[in-house]
Amino acid sequence: MEVQQIIDASDLVKGVQGRCTFMESNIATLAMGCQFWKVRSDRGWYLRRFWLDIEHLCLRYVPSQKPFWNTSPTRVDLTGITEVRRWKSDFYQQIEKRGHSRRRLDSALTNELCFTIVFCQHEYNLIALDEATAEFWLTNLKKLVCIVRTVQHENQYWMWLTLQFRKADKDKIGALSFVQVQDLLERMNVKLSRKYAKELFNDANVNKNKQNGKQVLDCREFVQFFRVLTKRNELDEIFEKYAKTDSAAMTAEELRIFLSQEQFINVDAEQANALISKHEVSTAKEERLLTIAGFTSLMKSFGIAVEEHNTLFQDMNQPLTSYYIASSHNTYLKGNQLTSKSSVQAYIRALEQGCRCVELDLWDGPAGDPIIYHGCTLTSELRLTDVLNEAVKPYAFKASPYPLILSLECHLSNKQTKRLAFLLKDILGDMLYTTPVDDSMEMLPSPEALKNKIIIKAKKPYVTNDSELEENYSSDDDDGRNSSDNDNSDESPFQKKTPNNTVSVTMSGSDLVQEHKAEQSHLSNAVHNSGDIPVIAGTKEIQMPSQIMEQDLSNTKKGSHQDLVETMDLEDISCLSDLINICEGKKFSGFHQNLTTSRCYHISSLSENKAKKLIRGERSAFIQHTNNQLVRIYPKGSRTDSSNYDPAQFWSSGCQIVALNYQTGGLYKAINNAFFQFNGNCGYVLKPAILRNPEIVETSGKDEMRGNRIVRVQIIAGQNLPKTEKNVIDPYVTIQIMGHPADQYKFKTKQVENNGFNPCWKETAEFRLTVPELDILVIAVMDKDTMTENDLVGVGVFPVKSLKSGYGHIGLMCPEGNIIPCATLFVHVSIHEETPVK
Repeated sequence: MEVQQIIDASDLVKGVQGRCTFMESNIATLAMGCQFWKVRSDRGWYLRRFWLDIEHLCLRYVPSQKPFWNTSPTRVDLTGITEVRRWKSDFYQQIEKRGHSRRRLDSALTNELCFTIVFCQHEYNLIALDEATAEFWLTNLKKLVCIVRTVQHENQYWMWLTLQFRKADKDKIGALSFVQVQDLLERMNVKLSRKYAKELFNDANVNKNKQNGKQVLDCREFVQFFRVLTKRNELDEIFEKYAKTDSAAMTAEELRIFLSQEQFINVDAEQANALISKHEVSTAKEERLLTIAGFTSLMKSFGIAVEEHNTLFQDMNQPLTSYYIASSHNTYLKGNQLTSKSSVQAYIRALEQGCRCVELDLWDGPAGDPIIYHGCTLTSELRLTDVLNEAVKPYAFKASPYPLILSLECHLSNKQTKRLAFLLKDILGDMLYTTPVDDSMEMLPSPEALKNKIIIKAKKPYVTNDSELEENYSSDDDDGRNSSDNDNSDESPFQKKTPNNTVSVTMSGSDLVQEHKAEQSHLSNAVHNSGDIPVIAGTKEIQMPSQIMEQDLSNTKKGSHQDLVETMDLEDISCLSDLINICEGKKFSGFHQNLTTSRCYHISSLSENKAKKLIRGERSAFIQHTNNQLVRIYPKGSRTDSSNYDPAQFWSSGCQIVALNYQTGGLYKAINNAFFQFNGNCGYVLKPAILRNPEIVETSGKDEMRGNRIVRVQIIAGQNLPKTEKNVIDPYVTIQIMGHPADQYKFKTKQVENNGFNPCWKETAEFRLTVPELDILVIAVMDKDTMTENDLVGVGVFPVKSLKSGYGHIGLMCPEGNIIPCATLFVHVSIHEETPVK
């Protein structure tokens, strides 16, 4: 099939219609349309008619007829819809509380009437007039969106280009003028001189079509114009080197030689012909020849990592301690740590990204059920039942079948602790892992053995024969940090409450004074940096840690356990304790003490600062510790803006659960997302053998072992790099080796001015790596900005052990961690092994 046939503007529609024959009557009903209430949480309800425009693959609605109110878009492209789902409880409760249903609905508002269409960064929250209509539209829109995605994926690049053409065709005449083409190229980040663009435009206009006396390009002609424009000289050079028989085409034998010499892939003649048949789009494939267009398609199919590593390829039968686990910190937050909203959707997004450890900060709720929010702040509240019912239960194993860890930070009274245990068992049921542990256990179960199981991570009390609680409910990490640095996820859920329902921890007087001063200093800085926090009428009063510490210090003296025991029923203690097994939180007391008293099912939580200090001073002991126990790292308390830290520094020391703020984009979040794309994006990545085998003595300095692997990376060119806030970017590329302390390298290319479409660099970096098993390669595209901080455009991350030699295209992730459509870097990787020199 010719390229012109592939990219016809009607092909996407035809492809979708061809797959919708089984639901033609339903499509016709959707096309007739229906009235819905379109709801905005802050502005009320608006009755609008929605209908399906199948010819243009979009959902349309009638906008407001008020003057100056019809500027918002009146269509939603099906290609842009990411999800069609029921309302989330937090939004439903917000609308229901306002009582709008009594004025606008014949019957009471119910969740069965409500559904949401999510597209790009927006959503339409709709209410049907009856339940049958809501169910019909919800079900069929889901099917239709799924079909559109399937067809779109088949010819992603050509469909992408066609969609750009259709968006630019504002007059809907099926053609673009030269001015419209120029505007489209600018939006696609292509900057050309007017003279050169006009020459290409005239050459492409073979039919000499005109509109209003001006020449125009139809879709086929525009694609031809674009093909000429996107001619890639770097690929032409490679092609011409091997296409010796006919400079316009490569034979199967020449292809076989190229693959062997450049890509280190050995194929026979039959396999070479199969590749030609797959990638060649012209009639040349009938003669078993590969043109430059087919060669370009073939080259785009090559990456720089072993293909198998993008699938589930690792051994999943090792103990849980042998894996890196994708983890989130304060998962419920949508923004900063002090004033942002909490959302069920935040849990869903993390789980859909493959996160396998989410955090729940639990506090006593006014209705007798625990609530989730960031205590002592202005963050909003969520009901635990909503999170369990609408996020954890339906989405726990949607992206991965491997175990999900619920990290509980409990600040609950005895009564609501018991309620917590009931809700976990009642809602999650058989999904919970409830197998008890004992001191004879030598290693944790494997991810394979824990498939489709939810593990509760928390700290539990121990009761002696005299029914006295041991001193086991102080904070995990006594490193002198301020209270915001303090992670309470492993504090006992049975801590004594002060009369105003705040947690009273057991400390000596000197400890309290030191921590009180640290908290005052930190909170002062936090308020100064974030501005004054207003006290809003009708909201709960925020109690600062300094107030908490002044309440009743006499109740915090060591040895006052009897008061606590008297308020607690042993049955209440065991109700949650029975759910805590292979992830029992323990305060970290040093490596030497842990060797004698710890068990494999114990887990410690450390702030990033404390972990850095331990790694610098006792790296080998840290690695040995992670061979037997899980370790969780969380952001320091001063990151009130929900910024992230470098996770690679902790991965290279064996830390399994490195928790990041999933709501915050940026380089480190993108690194985390890209790292866990390996092994099928299942949320578990097997640690290198050097971190799993205690017999291996790890090298910590460059002098002990020198360069057993040389990695050479050439950055050749970029394609379709997205614009940032500027019209056209000035891109440059950074290459960084992260991981082992001896293998810290950085490299930066020159910047290319005003070209994000096809910038060319052809610059090479070489790294001599000491412990490549622990290293990851980070390739980032940056936009040079002379006025402000340089912007991250996209990033690719690869474990060095997964790299392969040859040419390849790197797909880029945006700062939020999503794949950027069609944006790639063309690179060449060369790997050489050397015998270590001692």
